Amino acid sequence: MMQSFNLNLDEFYPKPLETVWQALTDPKAIAEWLMPCDFRPLVGHHFTIRANATDKWRGFTKCVVLTLEPPNLMEWQWESADIPKPTRVRFELQAVEGGTRLSLTHTGATIADDMESLSQGWPVKLAQLRDLLAGVI
Repeated sequence: MMQSFNLNLDEFYPKPLETVWQALTDPKAIAEWLMPCDFRPLVGHHFTIRANATDKWRGFTKCVVLTLEPPNLMEWQWESADIPKPTRVRFELQAVEGGTRLSLTHTGATIADDMESLSQGWPVKLAQLRDLLAGVI
């Protein structure tokens, strides 16, 4: 049964806004913290995120850049065969004292198994973004 999905995550990174924006929009950086892809920071650009397939995921997700307002806002359409309808991922950046606040929102209609996977996956990916920004990866 389809359910409304609304994941909201807030992270603080002790880096300047422009540095975090670069990590979110550079394909080589995205490959380090999220997954390899052919992303380009252009509204309307279709790109694919790829990794090893699992029993619950086909190994790729098709995306489209919907909104791009450097260096504060980016939104993607997120379409995976494993998720019945496209969802949306929104990245909002705000300069705050000592660094940058990232608000990630993933919304749409999906099924319970997908909600669990996305709810567990994004915190791991944002931790990997933290490691990339700290120079660990």
